[in-house]
Amino acid sequence: MMFQRLEMCIQLIRLALEFVFIVAEAIGIVIEQDSSHRYIPTQTFAVPVPFVGFLP
Repeated sequence: MMFQRLEMCIQLIRLALEFVFIVAEAIGIVIEQDSSHRYIPTQTFAVPVPFVGFLP
């Protein structure tokens, strides 16, 4: 009985650590993407596209 509880505790700790690592990695990716978007110029250029179709 004691060994089962110990094994369950160890398994829960492993799951918790895995969750923490995944969340930390996701936060790092979000921060990296956010910092890479800051260097993009805010001015956008629209490319003229010819209208194909009928006007009413």
